[in-house]
Amino acid sequence: MDSRRQQQGEGRALAAGSATQALAQALGLLALLAIVTVLARRLSLAELGVYGLVSTLAGYLLVLHNSVSVAATARLAAAGDERSDLFGAAFLLYLAAGLATGVLIVAIGVLMAALVDLGPALAAEARRGALALAVITAVGLPVTVARDAMRAAGLYSRAAATEIAAVAVYAAVMLALVLSDAALSVLIGASGLLPLIGGLIALPVAGAAAVLPGRPSARGARARVSDLLPTAGDLFAVELANLFIYAFDRVILGVLRSATAVGLYEGPIRAHNLVRALNLSVAVTVVPAASRLRAAGETERLRELLVRGSRYVAALVTPLVITLMVLAAPILDVWLGPRFREAAPAMTILLSYWLLAPALGFVTAALVGVGRSRQYARLIWAAAAANIALSLALTPSLGLEGVAIGTALPFVVVFPALLRNVLAPAGLGLAELARRAWLPAYALGAALGAALTAARVALGLDSPAAVLVAAGAGLALYWLAYLALFLSPAERSLVTELLGRRRAS
Repeated sequence: MDSRRQQQGEGRALAAGSATQALAQALGLLALLAIVTVLARRLSLAELGVYGLVSTLAGYLLVLHNSVSVAATARLAAAGDERSDLFGAAFLLYLAAGLATGVLIVAIGVLMAALVDLGPALAAEARRGALALAVITAVGLPVTVARDAMRAAGLYSRAAATEIAAVAVYAAVMLALVLSDAALSVLIGASGLLPLIGGLIALPVAGAAAVLPGRPSARGARARVSDLLPTAGDLFAVELANLFIYAFDRVILGVLRSATAVGLYEGPIRAHNLVRALNLSVAVTVVPAASRLRAAGETERLRELLVRGSRYVAALVTPLVITLMVLAAPILDVWLGPRFREAAPAMTILLSYWLLAPALGFVTAALVGVGRSRQYARLIWAAAAANIALSLALTPSLGLEGVAIGTALPFVVVFPALLRNVLAPAGLGLAELARRAWLPAYALGAALGAALTAARVALGLDSPAAVLVAAGAGLALYWLAYLALFLSPAERSLVTELLGRRRAS
């Protein structure tokens, strides 16, 4: 009985943490969307393109930091007496990652300013912005180690709460700068403040929670660096591949088309990043949980984690993807303005692979948790190579749609292999996963797609209110139907409990 209660407690903690993390991710993305919305209405398309090209470098060049962060969280979650030295090793690697990322931002920012036809004034703004962004990023990344210490200790909700607070501060700073007509270089530099703000907020919270280990010895920390490097190296390869997949589409558009094309692409890519980030938000809880279960030999519990996680992520992501795909044109129109409506086909294509593989983010996180980061890296690099080749081949003739196809198609091709590498360690069959996780989401998704298509044809959905009502009503009805038709009484009770906690907080 005690073991069952312990499992139920862990499950509730994981579910609460995942829900809070998803909320933090959603609020962060809404803040970014609000910032981009204001920018799109105050900057020219060329200026917006420069902002997109340079400011996103900090996000996409987190290749070093993210690889160390996930490896450290997984290792700390299963650590014993060596936890203090491991924490010290993680901080050393975070520091190195921050410095290296800053150097890369400057180098790539200057290179892009030279390759893309921006004109002297915009090129100078791009270079200054890259330098400011590099400094802020190099300082900000190391302090995020406190947040990851809370995640490793299982304090998922507390870690996510610090992110929510950081998002509020970050959004206020960025909107104040935008509305005060700050220079483009200042906006680009300030766009990298979120990790620094989040880390500074997390430090006292982690200290109060007593999850920061005692002071490690310098010798012990250096010795433990080698414990993190194998997994971190594999994940670095993954993050580097993601850099090619998700960042070079803008560069390819800028070189082969124009800065204006990059500006138009901001709508589709921001909508895509909303879905991707919500999908990947579960990684922060899945990786340490799967790592602990694998280390303990709890195959049955690992199997249930994969099924339930995939099921919930599919239910979360599928209706959002369908809504954004079906209503792409009216959403872009009312969100960023009529000039972005021509980017609707690219947005639909770019989102399509999340519909075909709605649990992709969960699966890739689970690969790390079950110790298959090397296989993950190989498959993602295959997708990256195909992405570059397709984008270079298709962009000259198809423009935005070319880079969208180059991003979506490779992931559709490699997803079955990614899935096989997760199912095997857990003894999970594809038929069971499809029946329990995907069939309910797809069945309701088909009905939602048909309803939204009918509403768009019949009503036009040309006003902001009409788009908001159609999208909001569709999502609400989908999730209510899923709750009533496909969740067990225990799961419905857990959802009610979590919602009650969110309202109370």
